[in-house]
Amino acid sequence: MLSLKFKIFFAVIIFANICVWFYARPLKTEWRNVPTAPSEFSAHAAGLGDENLAYRMIGFMLQNIGKVDGRTQNLNSYDYSELEGWFFRAYNLLPQSGYVPLLATYYYGAASDAEKLRHVVNFLKVAGNDTAKDRWRWLVHAIFLARYKIEDFDLAYELADILEKLDSPHKPQWTNLMPAMVKNAKGEKEDAYIMMKAILESSAQSLDPAEINHIIGYICEQILTPEEAEKDKICELNKG
Repeated sequence: MLSLKFKIFFAVIIFANICVWFYARPLKTEWRNVPTAPSEFSAHAAGLGDENLAYRMIGFMLQNIGKVDGRTQNLNSYDYSELEGWFFRAYNLLPQSGYVPLLATYYYGAASDAEKLRHVVNFLKVAGNDTAKDRWRWLVHAIFLARYKIEDFDLAYELADILEKLDSPHKPQWTNLMPAMVKNAKGEKEDAYIMMKAILESSAQSLDPAEINHIIGYICEQILTPEEAEKDKICELNKG
């Protein structure tokens, strides 16, 4: 037989549990936005001195932050100035990895707020300015964001110029056309024409015939008007 004291104690526990349940039932996890990125020391300490582990922990956080209580936050609600800090903290830990640049480009780059996307571009500008294999592609994505989503032609041209001057053996030849393409999109067609023509004159020997045809086609169809193309010698050679 249970003693009276035990029964009273048991009843109090059940009552307290019911009170806690009624109190906690309406509470929901609160979205407090992106926290401040850790210092270099804190990031290393979180990974117990293992840079790879610390990098993966940050990557996992960036991939899942905003998924609160079964709800997903709109990307435009994120604090991108804080996200930029996390991008660079991860990059400094493991610059050769493409995981965080990929998240920045394909996930966070989907936001529609142009000012927020500038923080993504700031990061990709650094991550892509590297001669290592395939790093140049992050600059290409940065140019796309600047040109089509931020609609800042000066920024797009700055990035395209960095890409053109990047001395990487892995960079495809077509990337050198991007400054001229941005100039053309900006309406500076004369500058775009001069730049494209210079590429033809200086690199014709090293270009694939398909690339040469592409450049000539771009000049004659995208830069010049039909009337100008009729009189241009480059376009006449293309017809021949």
